[in-house]
Amino acid sequence: MRILLTGGTGLIGTQLGIELVRRGHNITALTRKGQPQALSFPARCLAWDHLNPMPLSVLCPGTDTFDAVIHLAGESVSQRWSRTAKQKIYDSRIKSSKALVDTFKSSPKSMPSVWLNASAIGIYGDTANDVVDESSPAKDGFLADVCKNWEHSLTDLPASVRAVFLRLGVVLSNEGGALPKMMLPFVYGLGGPLGHGRQFMSWIHIEDAVQGILKALEDSSIKGPVNIVAPEAVTNTQLTKALAAKTRLPAIFRAPAFVLKLVLGEMSSMLLGSANARPGALIKSGFKFKFPDISTALSDLLAYSQPHGTRIFIARQWITGSPSENFPFFSAAENLETITPPWLNFRIVAKSTPEIHEGTLIDYKLKIKGVPVRWRTRIENWDPPHKFVDTQLRGPYKTWHHTHRFEQLGNGTLMTDIVRYRMHAWPFGDFALPMVKNDVYAIFKYRRQVIEKILSSKSS
Repeated sequence: MRILLTGGTGLIGTQLGIELVRRGHNITALTRKGQPQALSFPARCLAWDHLNPMPLSVLCPGTDTFDAVIHLAGESVSQRWSRTAKQKIYDSRIKSSKALVDTFKSSPKSMPSVWLNASAIGIYGDTANDVVDESSPAKDGFLADVCKNWEHSLTDLPASVRAVFLRLGVVLSNEGGALPKMMLPFVYGLGGPLGHGRQFMSWIHIEDAVQGILKALEDSSIKGPVNIVAPEAVTNTQLTKALAAKTRLPAIFRAPAFVLKLVLGEMSSMLLGSANARPGALIKSGFKFKFPDISTALSDLLAYSQPHGTRIFIARQWITGSPSENFPFFSAAENLETITPPWLNFRIVAKSTPEIHEGTLIDYKLKIKGVPVRWRTRIENWDPPHKFVDTQLRGPYKTWHHTHRFEQLGNGTLMTDIVRYRMHAWPFGDFALPMVKNDVYAIFKYRRQVIEKILSSKSS
């Protein structure tokens, strides 16, 4: 299928875009800057302000048309809801949806056959102890009103277009979104219920969310609202106990409702209100959840979190060329100097073997904030051209375990870096964590830019 995708750099959009390409679909992505290097999958990339219709001649040059539109873009609601923030949340959803519909209305022959539009279970308001499904009425309130208008913005689509409203619950991922924020107090033994703890949360594992969206795309019997949530909602107390069990840390510090309201303002309603939604449409379609309960989901997502204080960082980059063509460059220790920021003064001083293989020891010198540091790593799981792992034996971290993966994706390679790291003297060493996180992000941002330049020079 030829698919138009927005939100392709977001938490769900990144994973969805990769999976769409794996299935052989062709993607055109709309982003604010139109920079394809910001995506983790191959796509034709166009700049769009998300507020105004786009010239159809640019979107669909010649006789090109799209089979499907998947519109996921939207301002994050996880912020204090000032008047300005509310307007951005509203405009990024309602105005962007209407602008995209208006783009296609200018040429009815270019209309896609299926349109998937993000929405949210916030449309049901505070459900208290009631269980709701797609047939339940919408409520009132800021989020509910946003969702109602969001879905209403698609009413101008012709009847020939199969419109699906993806009513998303809380998507759990170890790469961003709600879970890392939930985890923060637990990491320091300060976890506990929010408010009275009896409020429900309808959640879904990121993998099931992506597969549920794909099901809605490919199953022609699915239309209208679809709750993208797991079969079993949990109360905040149940979630707290599950997080405490997986992190093996106490959870006795209850956060009073009045404190959350004071700190977060109106946005606290997302934490203190109840949302018990059932995925009726997905269940009816025969969809099989990989992570149907919270314990199974957290076991998968928090597998990295032991010993205490372990963090995870994941970076993805799509590059041209096959894994066999790219692996030799990225697995050569000498090239690390090329793609490492100059402010680290990174130098290789010794290798235990002339050619790298499993068991090779590599010694480096670098400077962190101007302080000289020696680093020794051992190469593990050497599996060319698919994967290799380097583990710190001596260096600035208590733990540093870096997995490099290379996967054929479309006509190129998806490179995935998975870093598990831990500071010395946990939890006291975590005082330096904000600085360390910033440095890790800066290092991989530099790497991405340098790799793009290297590839550009090769292609020219």
